Amino acid sequence: MKFTKRDMEILGYLKDYAEVELDAMADYLEVSVKTLRNHLRDLSEEMEEYGVTIQFLSGNQVRIHGREKFIDVLNMSIPRFELEFERRFLLLLTLHDNFLIIQDIADQLLVSKSYAEKQLSAIMKKYPDDIQSQRHYGIRYAGPQDKRRALFVKILFPYLYGEDYEAALRQFHELHFPILDYFTKNQMRRAKEALQMFGHLEWFRFTDESLQQIFLYVLFLARHADSDNPERPNNREQEYLDEIEFEGLLAWIGELCRRLRLPDSEEEVRHLYFLLLSLRKQKINDGEQIMEKMSSPVREILHGIKERLQIDLSQDEELIQGLSGHLYTSVLRGSSMEVESDFYMITSMKRQYPFGFEMAAIAADYISDIYNLSMKDNDLIYLAIHFQAAIERIKDREEKTRIVIVCHFGAAAARLIQSKLERRIADVKVTEMYSLQEFSQQDKVDCDCIVTTERLIRTELPVVYISMALPEREIKKVSECIREIQVTRLLKMNILEAIIVPIDARNVLSAIEAMVRPLAEEGYVAEGYLQSVLEREEISPTSMCHIAMPHGNPSLVDSTRLVIGRMKSPLDWDGAKVYCAFLFAASADVLKVRPMTFHTFYRVLASPDVEEKIRKLQAENSLPDEVFRQRLFQIFQILR
Repeated sequence: MKFTKRDMEILGYLKDYAEVELDAMADYLEVSVKTLRNHLRDLSEEMEEYGVTIQFLSGNQVRIHGREKFIDVLNMSIPRFELEFERRFLLLLTLHDNFLIIQDIADQLLVSKSYAEKQLSAIMKKYPDDIQSQRHYGIRYAGPQDKRRALFVKILFPYLYGEDYEAALRQFHELHFPILDYFTKNQMRRAKEALQMFGHLEWFRFTDESLQQIFLYVLFLARHADSDNPERPNNREQEYLDEIEFEGLLAWIGELCRRLRLPDSEEEVRHLYFLLLSLRKQKINDGEQIMEKMSSPVREILHGIKERLQIDLSQDEELIQGLSGHLYTSVLRGSSMEVESDFYMITSMKRQYPFGFEMAAIAADYISDIYNLSMKDNDLIYLAIHFQAAIERIKDREEKTRIVIVCHFGAAAARLIQSKLERRIADVKVTEMYSLQEFSQQDKVDCDCIVTTERLIRTELPVVYISMALPEREIKKVSECIREIQVTRLLKMNILEAIIVPIDARNVLSAIEAMVRPLAEEGYVAEGYLQSVLEREEISPTSMCHIAMPHGNPSLVDSTRLVIGRMKSPLDWDGAKVYCAFLFAASADVLKVRPMTFHTFYRVLASPDVEEKIRKLQAENSLPDEVFRQRLFQIFQILR
């Protein structure tokens, strides 16, 4: 079974919810509830093979059972995603050196000639430099050889999965395009043999994703070598290739090309050398050289993050090393060798790691200025991973919720409770342990929460009562208290004092302008803040499913305020149907004192359950702002 674009949109929506209201989902997908219900029934049988069941409830609702297995559905659906006509046509062109007439194109892509003519007219306008149309001859791919190869890899890459690439190509052949008709078994064997050799290089290592790309490149090279086409790739700029020379690597590549009967001209060997350096993710011999070469841009990026977010990462050697390597390969690769972004991963990263993704967006802004290179979503994901790891290290050092233990069973029992809590709850740190008598003698206890085995008479701090055994349910109770403390700090300050703006805009620009206007008029933000919000939005849209979370440069914020934009009707925000937008203008001073403020606030908002409840709340358009504000605060109170 192939998954259509609509199937993928439905799967992308369902993955975040235990229960779904069909009215909201149908509105989001711009279909009728009846059409959606029928589509879900068609999908349900396929999903049940993976242990996921769609249960239809009364009141136009469905419940998803087996959500923990949803990742299996998503992983298997991507290789089955229907290959649209444009990509099948481009793939066909990359595999033919000569002109193709429209009738041949239509026949090979199994469509009518009239349909092909209609589609090709728009496609050729989209690729004027790469597709040549000549009367009496037909259509051919006219881009350079290296661009042809990159396009071939880009189209096929999402469909390559698992360890057996040949099996993945067979599935692609059966479902999407007769790809195996264009490659011999011998060419496939040579590509697999090359992959084994590349997997054991002494100079550096590749991730699985990089090996998949290399396999496709070499497969294309093997076919090119067997053809009569003498075309070679363009010469690469020597700047990066000459500065870091891997002794013996060029000679090794040349020998590999000759052994496997791949193109072995100087241009081809250098191109393959460039390809390997661009795709490696794990360095062995040249880490210090790369860090030295990238030290200036990395310093600029980290300085920019410190200025905007008040987070100093300049001493995090692990981050600097990882960031240097990733930036080096990204700059070396440039705009070539793009692969398709994983939509589900991007959405999940934005939800789970908003602060890491924000740092990635700042880094992308600097990279654009320094190298005139636009970072794609796939690059943002990898950058966000590096930054989120650094954030977690900061949280381990500084941002833990401080707990005091009061235990009448003695010091050994208190240490046991401490060990269990710190091992099971990542965001806590036990700062002191007292007996009941010792605690009663304290004038002031400096902590966020008290965990105690004894009933306390006088304290204004949050208290969680536990038993000495500290079973799982009590650990969960402590964890819930910690979350409540973290969220309440933000909600009381921001939700209950938020500026609420009615939005009747038809585009994102107008909506953002309307939200920034009261901040500028009241002097909460400096001149240039609006532009910083728009620039951030341009790097990567901040919309989720039903909400958006635009924000700008904290250094341009004089006083922290939250603006909530209430849409009079859902606004199309980069494909999302946004009912509410939350513009959190956090000042640099606030972030300096509590650097995780941004992360915590947007992490709470990005919860699918929160999004759905906000959508329902805003759907009640007649609610006065004060009632809306109180109800919104209650949503967070309940969900904690």
